[in-house]
Amino acid sequence: MLAGVVAAHGGFVAAQPWRWLLVPACIAGVLLAEKYPLKVGPEQRVDVGALPCLVAVLLLPPGVGPATAALSVLAGSVLARRWLGDGIFNAGSVLVASSVAALVGAIGNDVDTAQDVRAAAAAFLYVVVNLSLAVLLKKAAPASWAGSLTLAASAVSIAILSIEAPLAAALPLVVVPLIYRMNRANEELARVLAAQRRFLTDVSHQVATPLATIMTNLSIMQRAKRGGAASVAIEDSVAEAERMKRMLARLRALAHADEDVPLRKELVDLAELTADVIRVYASQAGTSGVGLVTEVVAPGRVSADKDLLREAVANLVDNAVRASPRGADVKLRVARGATGPSIDVIDSGPGIEEHRLPRLFERFQRSDSGSGLGLAIARRVVERHGGTIRVHTARGAGSTFTIELPEGPNAQSH
Repeated sequence: MLAGVVAAHGGFVAAQPWRWLLVPACIAGVLLAEKYPLKVGPEQRVDVGALPCLVAVLLLPPGVGPATAALSVLAGSVLARRWLGDGIFNAGSVLVASSVAALVGAIGNDVDTAQDVRAAAAAFLYVVVNLSLAVLLKKAAPASWAGSLTLAASAVSIAILSIEAPLAAALPLVVVPLIYRMNRANEELARVLAAQRRFLTDVSHQVATPLATIMTNLSIMQRAKRGGAASVAIEDSVAEAERMKRMLARLRALAHADEDVPLRKELVDLAELTADVIRVYASQAGTSGVGLVTEVVAPGRVSADKDLLREAVANLVDNAVRASPRGADVKLRVARGATGPSIDVIDSGPGIEEHRLPRLFERFQRSDSGSGLGLAIARRVVERHGGTIRVHTARGAGSTFTIELPEGPNAQSH
């Protein structure tokens, strides 16, 4: 209906005969974009077919441009062998967005400043309407707005230059090979990251068995009640083996967090989760002479993978126990942040150097007391749950790590 209104208002007559060449050009451009899809991130596809569609909408008559763009998208869906319903939806979405754009910024014979502004506004509306319909009606993930707006700007430039400076009209197409290069680089990066995850998983599994054998043998030697230097050496070896065991566990956790396997979500009570973590770390904290304290300021429930979230909090507690001096307390506080329930892990350590803060949560940013994996794991887990993690620290006054999570369903029920 909208396309019909726009067609009746704008007509079917092209300003110059050469513009009719845009009909087959648009169809060919969309088909090429479907055959050779591009991405600007590991999972962010940019529909390069939007570029020829928008050029056609801006230069063809309003009664022809939107229909050409929609039919081109439908033909592209057939080429890609998509489900017919998806093809029809995509074509309809493009038809609506194209109709709005044609109504606002179709380019006639003369191009002035006002026409430039209308064409730019039309391209912006095309992107907004097209992507918004996909998000609202299909519940699709938002596409890359930056990439889509870049293609829209290129389309406006091509359309205007084709009138004012035809020989230069193709220059904005340089954006396509640039996106292609970004696509290839991101594919290579994805392969490297996948290889890294496989390496971490393989190493952790391959080393686990011999390490278990070493720890068993050391335990037997300890029970032999050797004295003197041999006993000290065995105790040191046991401590180092335990440290390696913890590091392997963190490597496995990091690899698992990177795999993006579906989260096994359930309703998690944060007060119960922090109590579980304290029970696990009570022995280690007692050995270090550090107390563990819980405080529930506001009850909180979240929809989360309980095991992964417990691992994230445990890593923060482990770091806090190591950083705190003997006789101090580490506090786990369940409260409410700006966007949902939160967990604060508060230590009485020396604080964190200011120069380390910008890269604190990056993996392998090793400190004097850790492997540099715990904070990276915590951040990855929290981000996968749609939450945030931050730190407030001061030299000589300790640190507070805060995990803030979106509230789970039925959070107020008891």
